[in-house]
Amino acid sequence: MLQEEATRILLVDSRAVSRVGLTVLLNREAGLEVIGEAADLESAVSHVGRLAPSVVIVDCPDAEPCSSAELRLLIGAGATDCPKVLAIVPRLEQAARCWQMAGAWGVLDNQATPEHIVAAVRMIAAGYRLVVPPWENEEPVAEGSAEVVRADSSEQDLESSGITRRERDVLELIIRGYSNAEISEALFLSESTVKSHVQRMLEKLALRNRVHAVIYAYEKGIVRAGGNLHSALGAAG
Repeated sequence: MLQEEATRILLVDSRAVSRVGLTVLLNREAGLEVIGEAADLESAVSHVGRLAPSVVIVDCPDAEPCSSAELRLLIGAGATDCPKVLAIVPRLEQAARCWQMAGAWGVLDNQATPEHIVAAVRMIAAGYRLVVPPWENEEPVAEGSAEVVRADSSEQDLESSGITRRERDVLELIIRGYSNAEISEALFLSESTVKSHVQRMLEKLALRNRVHAVIYAYEKGIVRAGGNLHSALGAAG
């Protein structure tokens, strides 16, 4: 069986400790690989041409896409031969619209949890844009899906698919970015049992793989870009 090519990631952050943290976080995830780092946008542009990343994470608090020539070049106005940019910003509600108009594929608040960063990278790599609507208190949605529904319907969807409580637990941990080994430890199950739960859950929801499980979670409102995991998963009996 051919192994699926890993998502190649370039990190752009002036803070070395932050780059180290993101590198450790992403490299422990199956299918993700940090292939380069840059301390500033000018360096990032040259790295893109040399390393050909598929996703660029920009965590620069002072970066302004509307006024930065390097950033506009990096984003490339959404050109197909440019990497997909995920911006991590300090003021999501103020910065999201500017980044989206510039062509960024996703914008996250800098208070986003590690599992949300991982989920966002997987979503973007799979060809989905994480959109933050311009109005207040409205949930961000994932573009590119056939249908986007409210979180309160997620529980009904899971029940109608015959998902068991243990399969719900497994789905929640997949959304959080857990590997099979980590799920095994968290749920006190053997890895073979975890693999069986994962396979049955994917089959019942008609999902191809773990990436599509994350996409499903965004589409159904179980998890939100820059937000929290919806409580419906853990609430069911």
